[in-house]
Amino acid sequence: MKFKTDLITYEGIYRTIETEKLNLPTSEGRRTILANHMPLMMPLQVGVIETSEHGELKHYAINGGVLYFKDNIAEIVADSILDVAEIDIDAALKEKAKEEEKLANARRENERIRALNRLEVADNLIRAKERYL
Repeated sequence: MKFKTDLITYEGIYRTIETEKLNLPTSEGRRTILANHMPLMMPLQVGVIETSEHGELKHYAINGGVLYFKDNIAEIVADSILDVAEIDIDAALKEKAKEEEKLANARRENERIRALNRLEVADNLIRAKERYL
């Protein structure tokens, strides 16, 4: 049985899909949501969402966020969501190098934290592209 899933960023709905499952990155590890799951609100970690669309596995890189699930409708809200097939590996590698330099030159704690967060997002894109494509 399929259920509707909206992938949402601050810019609006990135994509609406019909899926048989969602496999999600959480702080306790990966968690799978199937149709008719009980209502749920759950924080998500930086990682990759795996879905089953039209009998094919699809992957989306996210940088954390929240899952809301109720009445067979899932909403995933995150700062960024990107289909792994659309990741520009060269841009991700450049971003990683830039953030590593910022981290090395950080003088204040907030600069260090910001660079670490952005570095984690760039690493996630690189790992996702290498693993799933």
